[in-house]
Amino acid sequence: MDKNFKVGILDYAIYTPEEMITAEELSKLVNIRPEVLRDKMGINKKFVGGPEDHSGMMATKASKAVLEKTGIDPKSIDMILYAGETYAEYICWTVGIKIQNEIGADNAYAWDLSFRCAGTPLAMKVAKDMMYADENLKTVLVAGGNTNSYLVDYQDPMQSFMFDMCPGGFAMILKRDYDVNEILGSGIITDHVFSDDVIGKFGGTLHPITGEIAEDPEQFRRAKLLNLSDPEGMKKRLAERSLPGFTGAVRKALKASGLQESDIDFIGITHINPKAHYAIMAELGISEEKTFYLSDFGHCGHADQLIALREGLRVGKIKEGSVVALVGAGTGYAFTCSLVKWGK
Repeated sequence: MDKNFKVGILDYAIYTPEEMITAEELSKLVNIRPEVLRDKMGINKKFVGGPEDHSGMMATKASKAVLEKTGIDPKSIDMILYAGETYAEYICWTVGIKIQNEIGADNAYAWDLSFRCAGTPLAMKVAKDMMYADENLKTVLVAGGNTNSYLVDYQDPMQSFMFDMCPGGFAMILKRDYDVNEILGSGIITDHVFSDDVIGKFGGTLHPITGEIAEDPEQFRRAKLLNLSDPEGMKKRLAERSLPGFTGAVRKALKASGLQESDIDFIGITHINPKAHYAIMAELGISEEKTFYLSDFGHCGHADQLIALREGLRVGKIKEGSVVALVGAGTGYAFTCSLVKWGK
């Protein structure tokens, strides 16, 4: 890629629901002590979705917000990349086209990218690469929403690693030849040994929800939620492979950017437990103050990196020229990182 080619983030917006649930309130639903939720799982509180908090709707709300912030004419948008969850309002549905319709981006084309909670850093890379390949792409809207928290079974203790999940949406405007908030290199890793570990087993073509399942209340409840195929095996494999996945994605992004680990000024990591969060930083040699841990937000999926970015800016940890690492991870498993040079 031509070193003179630049894509920058004009601005971004985040949507989160109004209601929140505290560790004390969540404790009653999941039968885990509040202090364990707070200290070991990193959940002080998290968002709770309302009747209009669905993946497409939240991405649309964030998209409208970023258009209002920037004053961008929707008709000037060349492409809309929906990088949120496929678990959305409908099945067999392209969310990006719905966003296009809702904001009136008549001259754009829209499509969806599915990569679970690793999607946002990947979408930044894909959008930049497409803008490099196609000079007609000058203004791109990247948006996403996540409602996978609605699929988590609070009655299954093996799913406790997902009890932090909550709804959220985001949107960002990317501009060609814009040297502010420049997107640098990215690193993407997929670890296929986890490919079938976390699935919505029922409702697809292989395992449809039959009349027999629908007639049994407990079977029907569980069929509508996520299923862990091998929870003990997955836990063991994650203990061995997740840290190299996270750090490997960051190091790939650094290599693509011509930077070193010591160049990172701030790292925004998808919400995981605090022990794992700070282990990633330690492995990379990043001091613990160069982050913002999302204990008061929960795991909003695709919005996590931008929430960390916003909070890092708010508390003054990100300054003009800071190199920011935005890090995601999603079941499957995928690990992603995109670097941004914030400001000029």
